[in-house]
Amino acid sequence: MTHYTEAGLPQGPSGEISVAETHAALGSVPPRSVDTSIAALDAFIGGFPSSQVTLIDSSDRLLFDMVHLLCINQVVGDGRDVVWVDGGNSINPYHMAGLCKRQRVNAQEALESINVSRAFTAYQMVTLIDEMLEPELERTGAGMLIVSCFPDLFQDKDVRWSESLQLMQRCIAAIQEVTKGHDVITLVTNFGLSKLLFKKSLRSLVYSSADRVLRIENASRAALRLSLVNEGRSMMYHPVPYYQRTLDEFSAERPKLY
Repeated sequence: MTHYTEAGLPQGPSGEISVAETHAALGSVPPRSVDTSIAALDAFIGGFPSSQVTLIDSSDRLLFDMVHLLCINQVVGDGRDVVWVDGGNSINPYHMAGLCKRQRVNAQEALESINVSRAFTAYQMVTLIDEMLEPELERTGAGMLIVSCFPDLFQDKDVRWSESLQLMQRCIAAIQEVTKGHDVITLVTNFGLSKLLFKKSLRSLVYSSADRVLRIENASRAALRLSLVNEGRSMMYHPVPYYQRTLDEFSAERPKLY
């Protein structure tokens, strides 16, 4: 796997803190759960725990904002690396640098803790997950695994569906094994709800492989419906840009007056 850095990224404003300093301030025992730091979402989801595979199946680009937030929060809060296998060229380092700036964290140091490999064919995806993933987790001591846009490359028309299905099953088995064997927080994503309807058995395979399924769908122009499928719970959510404060966030930080 390749080690991901953003060479030449300028240092943040004066007063920013390092990832190591943040981790030290939190104590020696790392948390084994990570949240989005968006109050409304965290109250509903309750965090993303380790040793579990969470599937995020989304029709909205909130998916990418959420995964970038979780990635940075993992590095800052846990002090451990992230291993990211990208099947859809979905990573935006400038977005993550902006998130670091908002949290007053050294962006270059945080990005250096994110180890990314991109696959461009189904066979490359299988190699990265089935053969190279566990050695990379051992090398980095990562606390989070992200497999983004997982189904995309397996829907290549040049690959027979029966073969694609077998390849996906190999990858799913490897993801499940390393998730529990290395106690990592695992996120598997799909962008475009219709992609899992490509074949009758695809949605069932991907959904049943996850311990938790978070489904995000457009309910209206301004609102999204978030559903925890396995738990039978849902909520309506009105997203705002990550750099804006919501009333919930503002109220949570206001001191109580007696």
